[in-house]
Amino acid sequence: TSTWETAEDRPHEPEDWRRLLQFADYKGSKNKTIREALVGGVSPGTRVDVHLRAVPASLRSRPQPLSLFSLLRHEHKHTVVNVNMHLNSSVEEPLKSKEELIVQVGHRRLVVNPIFSSNDNTPNNVHKFDRFLHPGRSAIATWIGPLTWGAVPVLVFKQQKVQDPEAMDGADETAGQPDTTRLELIGNGTVVAPDQARVVAKRAILTGHPYKIH
Repeated sequence: TSTWETAEDRPHEPEDWRRLLQFADYKGSKNKTIREALVGGVSPGTRVDVHLRAVPASLRSRPQPLSLFSLLRHEHKHTVVNVNMHLNSSVEEPLKSKEELIVQVGHRRLVVNPIFSSNDNTPNNVHKFDRFLHPGRSAIATWIGPLTWGAVPVLVFKQQKVQDPEAMDGADETAGQPDTTRLELIGNGTVVAPDQARVVAKRAILTGHPYKIH
């Protein structure tokens, strides 16, 4: 429950840590950004013409409908993303921290390697690191990624192992590209406010003998 001296950890911070977006008042900034987005623009139900330039010709023959979206202010910047994530009870094995996942956050689909920590409220903002997230349990998943305003729902996917030999033969053509036909929905969650001061601490047991007793 004591105060955590974060200044001592600054020499060990990642190089780009201080460049991440921070908020002194997240709720106030979110409300201001949403008010700005509601001023002007096109009313719902209005027919518009969209002109695209410098796009591949393959988009013209795609059977799927094309979706367009815009970003709110600051949503192109990176910050510490926190998601209150729940792992489905139907999942057979626990999920390990830093394991690769595919998350659908609003209109964005990201490949992330989150770390898990307890989702309790502590007076000093220090939370225990969870090495595994077990089925049916919840935890805070944290990674560095683009900002998303508000409590946006999140879908969590994991790539399935391909057992079909024919599918494995064609897997080399799309190496490195997540195939949506092989994604398994393993959990869901909600975006919570980014908090760069949140401390995720690993629990360690130290053993030894007294060196000097006064």
